[in-house]
Amino acid sequence: MITQSVNESPVAIPPSHRSSKSRRRWLVLVPLYLLLIGGGLLGRAATVNWIATLAATPQPAPVVSHVRRTTTRLPAIDSAASKFMQAMMSKDWPSMWSMLSPDAQRLYQGETDFARFEQAKFGAVTLIAFKASAARLQQPWLNPNTTVSYPIAATLRVSLEATAPQGLLTSASLADLNNGLFHNTLLSLVPRNGQWQVVVAGPADLDAPTLVPASPPQTRLLVPVFMYHHVSNRPTRNLLDYNLTVTTTEFNAQLDWLQAQGYHSINMTELFASLYFGKALPSRPMILTFDDGYKDMYTDAVPALLAHHYRGVFYIITGMTGGRYMTWKQVRALDQYGMQIASHTVHHINIGQPPAFTTTQKELLVSKNTLQKLLGKPVQFFCYPSGEPFHHDTYYQQQQVLVDLLADGYIGATLDPFSFNSAIQNARTPYQLPRIRVSGGESLLSFTGILNDVLKYDAARLA
Repeated sequence: MITQSVNESPVAIPPSHRSSKSRRRWLVLVPLYLLLIGGGLLGRAATVNWIATLAATPQPAPVVSHVRRTTTRLPAIDSAASKFMQAMMSKDWPSMWSMLSPDAQRLYQGETDFARFEQAKFGAVTLIAFKASAARLQQPWLNPNTTVSYPIAATLRVSLEATAPQGLLTSASLADLNNGLFHNTLLSLVPRNGQWQVVVAGPADLDAPTLVPASPPQTRLLVPVFMYHHVSNRPTRNLLDYNLTVTTTEFNAQLDWLQAQGYHSINMTELFASLYFGKALPSRPMILTFDDGYKDMYTDAVPALLAHHYRGVFYIITGMTGGRYMTWKQVRALDQYGMQIASHTVHHINIGQPPAFTTTQKELLVSKNTLQKLLGKPVQFFCYPSGEPFHHDTYYQQQQVLVDLLADGYIGATLDPFSFNSAIQNARTPYQLPRIRVSGGESLLSFTGILNDVLKYDAARLA
């Protein structure tokens, strides 16, 4: 059982939200919890059906900071999870679609989009077997795909064994697949209309690890990737901090504007689902990235993201935690809130010309392995500290880094804008994804002007 104190959580409900309505909800949920543990008086199936009629409606963020969790075996949950995975093993995409909750279905542009994506990703892959853990009932539960909170959900871990024929995937991606790339994926179900429906789809989910085709398609997409460092209202101490710090007030105004204009946040995995497998993106997709893992990311940026139901990508320097940086506990919390965690090296050095105390491989692999151990999931994305080796290093050094990233199982990497911004994401250059820098002191008019100019210019380039 994991609990967090209100002071430690950036999304704890403030006193004004702890209303009599909230207390009445808990007066209902506590007896439900006890009935699930006891189970015998009404029978397990009857208990589950009763819960489903009372707890079907998702609630908006913020979520409560104290979560009740219990591991149990309930036939209705086991049956729904097993049925969904059996359909995946048979590559029965229509049946899988029918078992998704409406909230999960809304992440796709209909059943055709879902089936096309799953077929493109897994159609030629050999699915061997799967194993599921016992379900854990959680009250409440935050859906990491949408940042929406539900009164109750069942979560379990599914491990899928699979392989692929030679030539389908890159050698590194095939090795990852054979070595358990889809182990311990999250499968979550919520009660609705007397049934348990899948809301996070385990190895079939949009957030599940990405496979890399040996011959990527010639796909280019117009997706702005914003680059932030600090988000804080605290006074800055020097010019560098000023340039790197977007005030919390400015950040909220930028998110308000993006939301009003119909922008939808996606993460790097979703971007590559579209680049490699043709998954349709939502209207006006964009990615919010945050470099270095500063503490104000946890205290200021994440609450603003959750309030807008936006998700972000956070690049963590694994050798710098605590103090002005996030703690490991806070990094883990970000993952649970639906934020994507990626590598930013161990020491924030130029990996094209590493100093004597380290190596390129150490910076890439140790940071990756540290984050994977912390989160219990693959870490597939990277960000170059200060944009190097693509600002000042030689072409040979740049190419060597690209080879290392591929060999180490990274899927994509983002650049640091240097002389120009761009929003064109190219499937053929996955380790050189451009971004748009958001600087401190940048007015909302400047923020929107830069974005619109970039999109206008890049749209012409794509045409």
